[in-house]
Amino acid sequence: MADRRVLGENCGVPAEERKLATVLFADLVGSTELAGGQDPERVRALLDRFYDAMTAEVGRAGGTVEKFVGDAVMAAFGAPVAHEDDAERALHVAMGMQRRLGELFGGRLALRIGVNTGDVVVGQPREGSSFVTGDAVNVCARLEQAAAPGEILVGERTVAAARGAFEFAEPATVQAKGKPGGVVCRRLVRALSLTRPRGLGGLQPVFVGRGGEMVQLQQAYRRVVADGRPLLVSVVGDAGVGKTRLVREFWRWLGGQPEQPLLRSGRCLSYGHGITYWPLGEVLKEHFGILESDPPEVAAERVAGREGLGFTLGLAPPEGMHPLTVRDRLRTSWVGFLQELTAERPAAVLVEDLHWAGDELCDLLQMLAERVAGPLLLLVTARPELLDQRPGWARPAGVSLLRLEALPVAEAEQLAGALLGSSCPAPIRELVADGRRGTLFSPRS
Repeated sequence: MADRRVLGENCGVPAEERKLATVLFADLVGSTELAGGQDPERVRALLDRFYDAMTAEVGRAGGTVEKFVGDAVMAAFGAPVAHEDDAERALHVAMGMQRRLGELFGGRLALRIGVNTGDVVVGQPREGSSFVTGDAVNVCARLEQAAAPGEILVGERTVAAARGAFEFAEPATVQAKGKPGGVVCRRLVRALSLTRPRGLGGLQPVFVGRGGEMVQLQQAYRRVVADGRPLLVSVVGDAGVGKTRLVREFWRWLGGQPEQPLLRSGRCLSYGHGITYWPLGEVLKEHFGILESDPPEVAAERVAGREGLGFTLGLAPPEGMHPLTVRDRLRTSWVGFLQELTAERPAAVLVEDLHWAGDELCDLLQMLAERVAGPLLLLVTARPELLDQRPGWARPAGVSLLRLEALPVAEAEQLAGALLGSSCPAPIRELVADGRRGTLFSPRS
């Protein structure tokens, strides 16, 4: 939790707040040479394009632009507004900044970027200063200064927070003022996905309780196979209650069936550009072997002849095609695609975090549950706000709702013990039991 320090409470001075945040420094390399001999107004226009593009990248991911200093930018993720994935957001923004710079200036300019996570103090900014201060900010600036043009250097705490969603180079130590031993960092190589794998690093997955819920999911799959018709099942529960752990265990059970179904999955995002059908795009990438780093031409080749599937992947529709026509072709293509898959064997498609989805994706999933002629299990996970946003979500035929409640105290204690062993301190066990939530040590959902 954030630590608030009250400063001048009686004189109207707002409180400072201590928070965990990820800081990004990016510095434009080559702008001085490019500006040499050019009209100052043209240089100003060039920098304005840079500022606007970088601001858009930061804002799209929920970050805050701290300040621009000359041709450098500082941004914060987690301050003033915190998210559960601020480290990943900052790294995706760093890569997005590099891409946007290439689009704007065609390789004439480069960025060197540092990203670092740590405790900061958030306060009211003064003119020419930052509202985020602390050693994490200073270290981030040193990482940026040590980076080569086009390189992104990442602090170890950021690496730990985003591990699994990115590939990093081997550790290296860079010199930093005030750090006698230097600062350990890693070069960012590439993104592996837009989100890190679920769960707590270093802990073996443990499945405790949920026997009744597992039976319901198994019965739903058997019904799909027996009837040869689709079924949409929604697993709804609060954050951290164990939705992901349940469906992962169910996925393992499906993989052991005599006639193993085709298994595909994707996850909705809480931020970003062009994410309306993102989880279905992940399904296609998994199915057709399309990598995050592949150019659009590769994606177009893999889904050749399936125009609507290409739209799902963000491929541009023909010029002049009406948006409603694009939507209809996308939907028709998905019905046909899933019917082809289920003609060979049963299929199960998992979409996680549906509470972050827009109406377009939700409408499409409900339509697939009605129109696909084949044994298809559509499984989604969501927080309760999905039902607030769409009160009629579970009413149509072919739609089933499974509410996931907190683990009972005894099972919560069993889960803590299984994960942490007998050395788990008694106060932590009591905390889990008192809360009756089963969320402190369970993998995130």
